[in-house]
Amino acid sequence: LVEVIRHLPRLYQTLWRMRDALKEERPDALILIDYPGFNLKLAVYAKQLEIPVIFFNSPQIWAWRKGRLKTIRRVVDKMIVLFPFEEKIYQQAGVDVSWVGHPLLDEMQSEIDSGAIRKQFGLQKNILLIAIAPGSRPSEMRRHLPTLLEALPQIQQKTGEIQCILPVAESLDLKEIRKLTDTSSVPVTLVPEQFIETIQACDAAIVASGTASLQTALALKPFVIVYQVSPLTYRIARYLSETEYVGLVNVLAEKEIVPEFLQQDMTPDQLVKAMLPLLDNRSSERKIMLAGFDKVRRTLGIPGVYHRAAEAIIQRTKAVHG
Repeated sequence: LVEVIRHLPRLYQTLWRMRDALKEERPDALILIDYPGFNLKLAVYAKQLEIPVIFFNSPQIWAWRKGRLKTIRRVVDKMIVLFPFEEKIYQQAGVDVSWVGHPLLDEMQSEIDSGAIRKQFGLQKNILLIAIAPGSRPSEMRRHLPTLLEALPQIQQKTGEIQCILPVAESLDLKEIRKLTDTSSVPVTLVPEQFIETIQACDAAIVASGTASLQTALALKPFVIVYQVSPLTYRIARYLSETEYVGLVNVLAEKEIVPEFLQQDMTPDQLVKAMLPLLDNRSSERKIMLAGFDKVRRTLGIPGVYHRAAEAIIQRTKAVHG
């Protein structure tokens, strides 16, 4: 919320360019993907031009800003959703909706040889490997990474020698991250992108809230969720929130499967305490968490998500244009 303010001039320039393009090109349909703050504004303009609007990946109206449902009902002709409970929400609201399942099911299909990944990056096979994913936005990385790095040597004191791997999103500055990780007494191997491969190779992870947390659960790797934002953003988000949890896994399970450490609760001591049982294959905490992930995975449908989404789009455009 607060963090986006400095980007507003650029975002509105992009929105105006997109509006001009719609007016000039008059496409047969406008397909919007996620990013509701921007895309719903564009949908309003497309509706004025009588261009059919198809929205893939619903805004999280079940989590906050439920009032968006009125706008969606007015300007979106077809909503394609990822979660089964979203389909019921839109059906009750009278919105044409199709549930296709979650795209991560397609990404997580292939089994990855964790031993080969470790060898590729020069990691030891028989030493515990922790993955840390501080987020894909520079602001997330700067808030989260110092605390995650501070927790690593404390974990090592309890478990014996550990190694660490950090997948670096394309949106982040590799040099900036290396400058931070070079100060760590626990070696941190940086891997450009390749998030899924990194998670498949680790024994447990610390992950910033977002899509990465669901990817980690679908890979059946135990982890904890962290997140920090400005105090004002957090207060506003909590006031508007319709759900008790921030992690998608916990939202889907309707209970806390994965520990969440937010704001001032995100401390090295808290992370160490939560991570230790997850690094022990015999612990009940690890076994219960993995069983919970398996249940969540079964609620997300079956692979072939993009094919089903494409079919829904084709059917809708045919209905409009004949």
